[in-house]
Amino acid sequence: MFKKFSALLLLVLLTVSVSKAQDPGPPSTLGPGESYTGLWSVSYDYQTNGSVRYLVQDPTNKNKWCAILMSQQDSSTAAGTGRHIYYSYSDDNGATWSSDVLDGVNAQGFPCLTLSNGLPVIARHQSATVGSLVSRDASFGAFGFSNIPGVPVNLTGNLPIWAHISGTANGNLVMVAAPNNTGAFNGWRTTYNGTSWTPYSDMVTISGPSGNFEVAANGNGKVCIVGTDYNSNSNVMRLFASNDNGLTFDNGTVIFDYVIDGTDTLFANIAGGYQATYIGDEPHVIFAAYNGTLTVFPNANTNEYVKPRIYHWSASTGLNLVASKSNIPQLTDTITQILMVPLTQPTVTRLGNGWLVSAFTAFLRNNVQTVDNGDQVNAGEIFTSISTNGGSTWSTPVNQTNTPAVEEKHPSFGQTTSDSLRLYYIRDLKAGSWVNTPDWGKAPVYGIFKKLL
Repeated sequence: MFKKFSALLLLVLLTVSVSKAQDPGPPSTLGPGESYTGLWSVSYDYQTNGSVRYLVQDPTNKNKWCAILMSQQDSSTAAGTGRHIYYSYSDDNGATWSSDVLDGVNAQGFPCLTLSNGLPVIARHQSATVGSLVSRDASFGAFGFSNIPGVPVNLTGNLPIWAHISGTANGNLVMVAAPNNTGAFNGWRTTYNGTSWTPYSDMVTISGPSGNFEVAANGNGKVCIVGTDYNSNSNVMRLFASNDNGLTFDNGTVIFDYVIDGTDTLFANIAGGYQATYIGDEPHVIFAAYNGTLTVFPNANTNEYVKPRIYHWSASTGLNLVASKSNIPQLTDTITQILMVPLTQPTVTRLGNGWLVSAFTAFLRNNVQTVDNGDQVNAGEIFTSISTNGGSTWSTPVNQTNTPAVEEKHPSFGQTTSDSLRLYYIRDLKAGSWVNTPDWGKAPVYGIFKKLL
């Protein structure tokens, strides 16, 4: 009996040690205002195409925060196996964090974090047959997430995945997602009213995989859904508006088609990303655009992106430039990264005084990392810009990370911010690595929280 128990104990200890052996430990250095959330991964460094919502603040206690990460912590394969959603709480304004896994049994991915009646809510997907799942914590910091049942399955074939979600003024949840059907990535929306979900409704004119949607809401029952027309390859961006906490939506308004600059035509695209927030009852959208005719170099992992830009749009201001080579002169034209462009992944928040703040990933000339197989890959930095006049003009972008040869990406603000402006982003010690190019090596990836104001 003792020998059998000892063998079992040895097996358990070996299993634990193999898993823990992949834990990279905390970051060796942290910059001014930074803290480590305890969230890490050995592979899933690309969180999604486009922009993410990975951070929320407790509306009743400004010292409490929640952050999330799509992560592989124990996988021997580059993608898929062992992928889970991890979350972390802080109750001391980001100084210390405690983390846990949302579901340690079923592989899940591509999450989105929001609040509903002050409670953290995480949407993500499990598979094309299971579709999207939504979980809500019992209270802020309770570590008691449970699934909200009844997410609709009223589609034939693949169910919608890559979910984006937002809580509304009355606690409803509005979610939009797309099935993984090549050429038919239609956006499907559903609303949870506190008791049940509405059947999925086809949005028809917005479509696309991974990060192709955004949902935002205000405190007055307004909700908007933003997306581009990926199926037709037109990339026209539309905004759909609701005045009743997401129960009904209008037919959508085209807010961006393209910009012609000399001989270049700039389009929005899912690889660039976009997000929205509200000032009063007016939605404000931040998005990336660039010349869609790309030059592909002999190196399969190097692309040229012509005139990448970050724009702001609202009905009252029209189109406003946030960032480009005009105010980031060291911006690069060619990058090695997959699913990203030199200006990419914008996130936006509204401060209590009505100011808008955007953060985004930028790739600078000569800022590169050398990965496991000797390749040199571009490394991103996180920049921010502020508008004090409703988006009409924006401040010169500021590099918030400034870590040459170390990559930061996937910045995330909450949709609104009180008096504690905090930013969350991913620090990747092997930029763009294992999940797409196994020879580049395992990441590791860290979730970083930064105090800005």
